[in-house]
Amino acid sequence: MKMNEIKYSKKIFAFLDILGFESIVNESRSNPKLISRIANMLMRSKKIALSSLHAKLKVLQVNPNQYLYRSFSDMSVISGPYVSHDDMSFLSTWIMFYQYFMWKEERTFIRGAIVYGDIYEDKDIVFGPALIDAYHLERCKTKAKWPRVLIDESLLDKTTETERRRDFFEFIRQDDDNLVYLDYLRELFHLLILGENKRITGEKEKDYGPTTKLFEDHREAILTQVDNALKGKNQDEGKKILGKYVELSKYHNSTIDRLRQVTKDLMNNNGLIREFFDDQIKSSHAKKLGLKYEPKYSAEEHPEQADMLNILGAVINRIIENPPPDILETRSIMIIGQTDDVEFERAIHTLSSEVPRELLKLDEVLQESMIDINSFGLKKKRV
Repeated sequence: MKMNEIKYSKKIFAFLDILGFESIVNESRSNPKLISRIANMLMRSKKIALSSLHAKLKVLQVNPNQYLYRSFSDMSVISGPYVSHDDMSFLSTWIMFYQYFMWKEERTFIRGAIVYGDIYEDKDIVFGPALIDAYHLERCKTKAKWPRVLIDESLLDKTTETERRRDFFEFIRQDDDNLVYLDYLRELFHLLILGENKRITGEKEKDYGPTTKLFEDHREAILTQVDNALKGKNQDEGKKILGKYVELSKYHNSTIDRLRQVTKDLMNNNGLIREFFDDQIKSSHAKKLGLKYEPKYSAEEHPEQADMLNILGAVINRIIENPPPDILETRSIMIIGQTDDVEFERAIHTLSSEVPRELLKLDEVLQESMIDINSFGLKKKRV
């Protein structure tokens, strides 16, 4: 019987694993109680991965049959077509969701790599150069030094200069080592502060609770792993693991520093606050009346200002939806829009004056989530 000819397909391919899994398995040799913990972790990991994938497929209305997910032990692979840049965005966002739920629910971190290349796969087998490339990139000790998901040049080369520029402002990052990786904390922050938190976490935003809990959960997951490393029997291995979480803590703090700097810059820019508020209100009114209005300030049109515009937009929406009692009437004027120009201008001025105070509140809760890397055990920074 003649076999059908098998050919490779060009696809996006991601190889992921759970950091520290090998040491847990080795410890289970002498501690049988850990076996149940390992099994439960892997079952949870697969459930989290699949639920994250299906949630994103539903939101983006992508054909689920185009994407394949497989897991073996702590390793997972996911692949899909590259028809347009949206496919890269989808796969990257799915992985960031997976990272989020794993540290939030399991206090573990994901390391991996995403490439573009030749792969063959069906319901039973998967092999090809793309798998080998992703595996070696993820396993390279000189590159994936800490829990992050690297993006290979083979995938970056598929994007246009404009797409790549937008990605660097939205969900990917390049550090001093010149390696490109998923900037998951920043992307998830934007999703949460823009009101996606109820779909992602099941929690309703109040006083930036779920948004800042993102950083609190991330910090606590790091501290859990640091404690495990310091308590380990093998001191050399513990120090090596600790080094990875020091680097992860630097990423954690630098993300918060970046967002805090944005809030501070905004506090000192009353002109932009006033213009942005006016733009948001006009856009809202036009939408209610069925009129077309092109916002002057849009993170989609100006990705280089995404941090600033998303934070400012979220803060303003929160003020309009939950105004202080003394300006409740002003808020009604803004929403109804049935007022003369003088009243409208006065309403914008009154509400925009609340923005610096709201930004200060956001800055304070972000500051509370910092990690003091210099203190032994990486305890919470006291400020």
